[in-house]
Amino acid sequence: MTRLTETDVTTLTRDLEAFEARLLEATGLGLRDLALRAVTDENRCVQLRGARVAAVPMASGEGVIPGFSACVVATLLHLGCDAWMTTQPDVRGMQAAVSAGATILFLADDHRFIALNLTKGCGVDNDHATADGYVTVLEAAAGGLERREVLVLGLGPVGRAAVRRLASRGAQVLVVEPDTERIAAARDVGLGFEVVELTDGLARCDLVFDATPAAGIIDAADVREGTIAAVPGMPSAFTEAAQEVLGVRHIHEPLAIGVAVMAARALL
Repeated sequence: MTRLTETDVTTLTRDLEAFEARLLEATGLGLRDLALRAVTDENRCVQLRGARVAAVPMASGEGVIPGFSACVVATLLHLGCDAWMTTQPDVRGMQAAVSAGATILFLADDHRFIALNLTKGCGVDNDHATADGYVTVLEAAAGGLERREVLVLGLGPVGRAAVRRLASRGAQVLVVEPDTERIAAARDVGLGFEVVELTDGLARCDLVFDATPAAGIIDAADVREGTIAAVPGMPSAFTEAAQEVLGVRHIHEPLAIGVAVMAARALL
């Protein structure tokens, strides 16, 4: 999980409605419908509206990111959840959330961002939820992934989860990853993909999943007609000029889509 800054989350909270409008234009899906599609292709009932959800600030490691929990709550309220942030952090916050009737807790430290369903005793990891959400973004924007070549940048936790999800949707996955140990580790857990250089991958693919922290490595001249970029992390691999060319097809937001999918999956 990318550690966001106070500026990042303040911007996200302020621009949530505008982001959803761009998302709807690019994919035909609002945030809630996208989350539901990401967690189930069936007509299973996922009741986001009215779900009692608490975000608990965690003070371990580098400490609380100011505004982070408030941004999570803003996203959950946007989805229709009955959501709030506890005034106390850590164990005191968890106790207060449970006492107030929360059934789902959102918790993040330096290493994990999770949603816990207290009733079912299960947890949802943000890395997997973010990958599933953004693959769903690509699938909706592209009109399907079956037999489509998709370029994944990076084989960190989100990238590996994206490769698995893409393969399950019928995509042919190409990967740019300079770390040979990461490539070997991904193959050891059964992931199938073709390793390529960035220039070759961009020449072949008009669907890109950016799971690398490398900033501005793809410029406007590298963008193909019809390129769609799913960019969950901060910063984007696409330069400002490339983002301008892509317009709404540069789908970039590092928190709300993951939070929405976490909530939907936790409530399955």
